[in-house]
Formats: sequence, structure tokens, C-alpha cells
Amino acid sequence: MSENIAKVKKGEKPQKEIRINRFLSDCGLGSRRKVEELVLSGKVRVNGVIEKNLSTKIKVGLDSVQVGNKKLEPPTEAVFLALNKPKGFLCSHSDRFHSNTVFELLPKKYGKLFIAGRLDLDSRGLLLLSDQGNLVQEITHPSEGSEKEYEVILEEELDSKEVKDRFTKGFMDEGEFLKAEKVTSLVKGEGSSKFRVILKQGRKRQIRRMFSILGGRVIDLQRIRIGKLSLEKLKIGEGKFVLLDPKVWRP
Repeated sequence: MSENIAKVKKGEKPQKEIRINRFLSDCGLGSRRKVEELVLSGKVRVNGVIEKNLSTKIKVGLDSVQVGNKKLEPPTEAVFLALNKPKGFLCSHSDRFHSNTVFELLPKKYGKLFIAGRLDLDSRGLLLLSDQGNLVQEITHPSEGSEKEYEVILEEELDSKEVKDRFTKGFMDEGEFLKAEKVTSLVKGEGSSKFRVILKQGRKRQIRRMFSILGGRVIDLQRIRIGKLSLEKLKIGEGKFVLLDPKVWRP
């Protein structure tokens, strides 16, 4: 890397240093894997010099980093929040077919946050959001093993034992292998219309698809936990949010 464009004055605290892939991710350029491709392809300049070394550390607020002609602003103090999403709100920044997005529930200054683990339009419950793209990637990537727990109500009663057996063994649907880590019936007896399901996967509409294959139609789906964070512990009402301490974010 080239020399710093400025010197730290005597008596000043040393600048915070973070790896180049984390810096780029925190600036909103995508997951660490995606930004690593930017570095390796020679699209990133540090203090005017092309930087291809992934072990390079950026002195935040001191080094000048560019991707193409765009100079990146160093990430500010991290924002982490939890939102209790109601039904009818889309997990998207904008959509021409639907006017209600989860960002309408947040102050405008949080309008560009990344969403960790989306919920579909008709589902509700815990969402985690942050301006730190790398941590969002850690939360959502299956290799990190972050559990997500849901309470599900069905229109029909299904055989509890069959649901548990099929879900935990897993099965194929539309070319994808769908599997749950644990299933608990919340109704006594063999037949049940209410279950608690724990996933580590994050397939699109996964729980609805799994129950549909067994003949069940989901009429309510609520995510109650991501990792060690739960709606019960956070005590946030529907449509409300709370700011989190970064220390409690990681699964």
C-alpha cells in the first residue's frame, strides 16, 4: 500500500484500522465475498494506488479509498436495530408494485440499512437491520449457523409426528433441499394447527412451502427469534423498533 496521505499528529490517538474487505462492505458495496472480487479485479484504489492485497488494512478517516471514480466515505458509528414487522410490509427499499415497505416504519435516517433475513409480505415478527453489510452477511449466511425460530398457525390440522419427521429429515422442492432443525407442536394431541419451527436455512418462503407439501396452508407466520435475540427479550411491540448494542448483535 502507498504511504498515508496524512500523518497522525503527536499526541493523537492512532486511527482505527480494519481490513479492506470489511471497509468496503461497511460502506455499502455488498458482502465480503462480493467486495473481495472488486479488490482482486483491480477496481479499488487506496491513496491513489490500485490495491489488490486482501490483507491490507484501511486507516479509517485517514486513508482515501476509491472504487472507480467514487470516493468512499468511511463508515460512521455502527447502527444496529431490531424491528417487529407487521403483516403487509415489504422487506425492500422500494417496489413499484407495492407502496408499504418496512422502511416506512423507521425514521428517514435509517432508510438505507441492510436487512438481515427477510420476511415475506404476509409474515410478521423479528427483523434485524444494520448499516454494517458484513455483519448482515454473517447473520444471514447459512455457514454461520444462526438459528431462526418461528411460530406458525395452519388452517388445517396436520399429524404432528409426520410434520416433525418430514421436516427434520428434509425433502426436495423446486430443486432445493428444504430442512428444519427442530419442530415442536404447540397443541396437545396427534393433530395440530400450531407449530414452532427452527431453521438454519433461509430459502424463499421456506416454511410455507414445507407445510404446503404436507397439505397445510399457513395463515399466520411470526419469527420470534434470530440467534440469541428474541421478541420476548427485546419487548418491542408490532411496528416498533429498538436500537441494539453491537455486542448483542452476533449470533
